[in-house]
Amino acid sequence: MGNFLRLVGTLAAIAAAASFGLSAVYNATHEITEEYKRQEQAAARIEALACDAGAHFVKSETDSIVNGRPFEYYTGYAEAESDSIIGYSFTAYGKGYSSTIETIVGVDMTGTICGIKITSQKETPGLGAKVEEVASQNTLWAVMTGSAVDETGARPWFQVQFNGMVAEDLTVVKSATEEGILAITGATISSDAVTESILDGLETLKSVVGLDAAGETEPGGGEESAGEAAGEVEPAAEGDAP
Repeated sequence: MGNFLRLVGTLAAIAAAASFGLSAVYNATHEITEEYKRQEQAAARIEALACDAGAHFVKSETDSIVNGRPFEYYTGYAEAESDSIIGYSFTAYGKGYSSTIETIVGVDMTGTICGIKITSQKETPGLGAKVEEVASQNTLWAVMTGSAVDETGARPWFQVQFNGMVAEDLTVVKSATEEGILAITGATISSDAVTESILDGLETLKSVVGLDAAGETEPGGGEESAGEAAGEVEPAAEGDAP
């Protein structure tokens, strides 16, 4: 009985120490992790909108709910103290096969997608995880002979498909001969998750902001109708650009 109690006491002490240690590590790194994530998202907005690193973003909150989350968006300005809007950005959340896929989307004044950047996913390696795969065009022979092409800065082929798309184009297809977003082989669920979440967000953004094909804001649209801006201005600090 005494040995049993000692064993229980030892295990309890180890569990308490481990819990205290994890808590201490979390408290010590939480702010650093949050700042890193903020910078990563700021860089993703710049990449998605294909804008200059000096761009500024103002966050706006809305009453809309998209995929179970409050819909927020950012208005991009060419520079600080500027009234020149270069576009909008929002984060889409799609339920994939084994994770929620988070995608930052850049949209111009006509409602056309400038680009997307997937910032979080835990899909199956070799299948759904290919949403972030950069397919190399270089062959082994090209690498061995030194004739390989520099592919620095190449972007994932799945994500590039969204460039220049409008809401009506966002349909997942399974053949390259069809018009739409070509699904990743063996990962239709992940492909659908990204595409449908972007479509939902884009339709909501167009409704909230009032974008039309001419690149003008319709009467009643804009940030005022979306609710008070949160007042959060995020300058793209040096080093934020990809």
